[in-house]
Amino acid sequence: MSNRSSASPDLTIEQVEITPCIQRQEDPTWKFARGGIPQIHGWIVTLRNASGEAGWGHILSTPIAQPDIEGMRTAIEAAVGVAHGHSALDQEGLLSALMAVCADRPSVQAGFTNAALELAARVLNLPLHALLGGAVRQSIPTTRLIPIKPPDEMASQARRLHAQGYRGLKLKLNGDGDADIARVRAVRAVVGDSVLLTVDANQAYEASNAIEVCRALKHENVTLMEQPVPAADVDGLKRVTDSGLLRIEADESIGSLAGLVRLIKMDAAHSYNLKVPYLGGLRNTLKAVHICEAAGVRCRLGAIFAPRLASSQAAHLAAVLKSVDGGAEIAESEHLLDDPFSGFDARDGHVPVLAGPGSGVRLASTPDKLNTRRQHA
Repeated sequence: MSNRSSASPDLTIEQVEITPCIQRQEDPTWKFARGGIPQIHGWIVTLRNASGEAGWGHILSTPIAQPDIEGMRTAIEAAVGVAHGHSALDQEGLLSALMAVCADRPSVQAGFTNAALELAARVLNLPLHALLGGAVRQSIPTTRLIPIKPPDEMASQARRLHAQGYRGLKLKLNGDGDADIARVRAVRAVVGDSVLLTVDANQAYEASNAIEVCRALKHENVTLMEQPVPAADVDGLKRVTDSGLLRIEADESIGSLAGLVRLIKMDAAHSYNLKVPYLGGLRNTLKAVHICEAAGVRCRLGAIFAPRLASSQAAHLAAVLKSVDGGAEIAESEHLLDDPFSGFDARDGHVPVLAGPGSGVRLASTPDKLNTRRQHA
C-alpha cells in the first residue's frame, strides 16, 4: 500500500532518462599536460516524478582526455537500475545505492545525485542553494583556465580574459621548466599585478624539478601551484609543499573524501581543489569543504568542463560557502559549444547564482536519447 499523501510534494523518482552530451571546444587545440581535449564527452541524466517534472544532472566521462566510454556506459546502466523509487531528497540513500553498483565512478554518482537535488528543488519551487544551506552571496568571482600554448599565445588569451573582467587566471603547464617559466612571465607581463595568477602542472613534474620551478615562479608573484607531481606520489607532493616556496594545491591526489582526509593528516598540501564530478556530487563536495574548514586548510571549487547546467549547480554550491577562495573555476562552460542548456553566462569575471527553481537554467535543446528507461511503481 502506498504511503504517499496527495497533499505532499511528489519527490519519488519514477523515470530515468540518459542522453548523450558531446560538446566541442571552441578551441579544438585545447591542451593540458595529460593530452588534448578537442571535445567533452558526457551524458545528461533526467529524473522525473510521476507528474513528469524533471531534474537534470551531468555525467562527465573520465578520464577527460581519453574518455572510457564503454566503461562509463556500463556504470550508467547499473545506476539507472537503482535510482527508481528513491526520494529525490534522499541523497544519502541514493548515494549508498549508487556506491553499491558504481563505487569507482564518482562522476556517475554526481550526475544522479545532482539530478535528484535539481528535481527536488524544482518540485518544491526552491533555488538549489536552499537545499545546500542557503546563499550568502548572489555572484561568484571566477578563475579562468588558459591551456598550454606558446608563451605569446597564452599571453594573448590572458589579455582577452583580463579585458572581459577576469581577475583570476590559471595557467596550464607541461613539465618543461624553462618553457613553463616563459609562459608565466609572458602572461604576467601583459596582465600586470592586478591579476591573481595560479599554475597547474597536472602531475607533470618530479618533486625536485617542481621545487626549482616554484622558486622561479615566486618572483613572478604566482600565488599557487596545483598538483605538481603524479597523483600517487603523495610523499613528493609533501616535499614540494614543505619547501615553502609557493602555496601547493592537491587535485588528482585527492581521489575521494577518504583521500582528502589522508592528505590533510599528512599536511601534504596547503590547499585542496575540490571538483564536483570527482567527489560524487554537490552534497559530497560540500562535505569535503566542511572537512577542509574543520581542519583549518584552504580549498577551492575546481574546474568543471560541462554544460551550463553543471556550472550553475556549482554556482549554487559556491553561494553557500563561507568563502570563495581565489575564485571558483566554474565558468569553463563559456568556451564549450553544443550546450543543451541556456540562461547561465559569465559577466565581468563573475557568474550569477540564478534564481530558482532549481539551478535556474533552461533546457534549450534535447539530443537524441542514448538510452531511456521508464519505470513505474
